[in-house]
Amino acid sequence: MNKTELVEHIADKHGISKAKAEAIVTSVFSTIIDTVATGGSVRLQNFGLFEAIISKPRPGFLPHTGEKIAIPAVRRPRFTAGSEFKKKTATEQQA
Repeated sequence: MNKTELVEHIADKHGISKAKAEAIVTSVFSTIIDTVATGGSVRLQNFGLFEAIISKPRPGFLPHTGEKIAIPAVRRPRFTAGSEFKKKTATEQQA
């Protein structure tokens, strides 16, 4: 499902216009992005946690030349699925 399909689904399910559904979806995503980008986190009960983590600086090398370089610490987004999300998406493996 992409964003357009999500907007259509929400509009149909709640009997609202696609424009209003799009505004809501865009607002939710923007709020999550802005919050995480400024160092906060967004926890949605049973869905998951959106947060930023800071990777440690580490040594690396350029593959073409073999030159050693320092890879700096970087802030990256991370999503951790909540219990209900994990439960609904878990499938048993067939032997």
